[in-house]
Amino acid sequence: MENGSPIIGIALGSGAAKGWAHIGVLKGLAGMGIYPQKIAGCSVGALVGAAYANNRLDELEEWVCSFSSWDVLGLMDISWRRGGLISGDKVFDAIQSRIGDLLIEDLKKPFIAVATDLYSGQEVWFRNGDLRQAVRASCSMPGFMSPVRQGKRWLVDGAVVNPIPVSVARAMGCQVVIGVDLHGHRREKLQVLPVNVQSNKALQEEVITTAMKAGNHNESGFMDLLAKGKDYIAGLTNKFSLGNKTEPGMLAVMSQSMDILEQRHKRARLVGDPPDICVLPKVSDIGTMEFHRAAEAIAAGENAVKQSAHLIDAVLGEC
Repeated sequence: MENGSPIIGIALGSGAAKGWAHIGVLKGLAGMGIYPQKIAGCSVGALVGAAYANNRLDELEEWVCSFSSWDVLGLMDISWRRGGLISGDKVFDAIQSRIGDLLIEDLKKPFIAVATDLYSGQEVWFRNGDLRQAVRASCSMPGFMSPVRQGKRWLVDGAVVNPIPVSVARAMGCQVVIGVDLHGHRREKLQVLPVNVQSNKALQEEVITTAMKAGNHNESGFMDLLAKGKDYIAGLTNKFSLGNKTEPGMLAVMSQSMDILEQRHKRARLVGDPPDICVLPKVSDIGTMEFHRAAEAIAAGENAVKQSAHLIDAVLGEC
């Protein structure tokens, strides 16, 4: 207890582009006069949580709401040989300027980011050290973003082991934990990439140039296709999106499979350690890579808090 009031923590979970709803949840809680003192986050929840813990949520919101679909694709630094589709360096250079360049222990509020040891499966908690490194590791969606090396370990997305880190918030000493579940509503269809690369010649050239720099002319098949440029990029786009096809694309299969695994693991974790309050933003129709739909996701987060306001008041009223 602090000054007779319970210590309120918030556990921000995974969800890729759905994760901007976390911003709306935190704004909605602020509108009720509720300001979580401690933050635990994994994946995109770690990103939003870091901004909140450093009192820079407004700056992050302004940035993500300015995204166009082209801006999103422009942040993707294609990396064919580093364990993921993109290396993540380019996007995290941009993110660092919004969440702050500092150590976790120097944040305004206590914060822990959750990652996963790729080989041992161990849950890794970042309690101190470089903030960018922690958030980058926590966001490393397997197959999509390259893993992060820490000493002798390789780290990937915290959602693999703890999709909504309620247990982490409890370990931080929180008496009341608010959990945010971005997968609480059923997805109706798979949506992956928000753009058609064929329609932007400049972007095609940028993607090709980046890939060629990353590649090796001696590599077989795959890198040779890159040299064909426009036709190859058009084909690559089809692998990532459904389009008019009945079969899901490559990235669609990967992200949906991850969602299924996370859902099953989440249920098991939350049965043993449920949050005191669970907020469920309705973001099921926002695709994995539709980061340009931030305004919709944020609005969904705020609306979810309004829908849960009576439950939040009841729980806090009992403390």
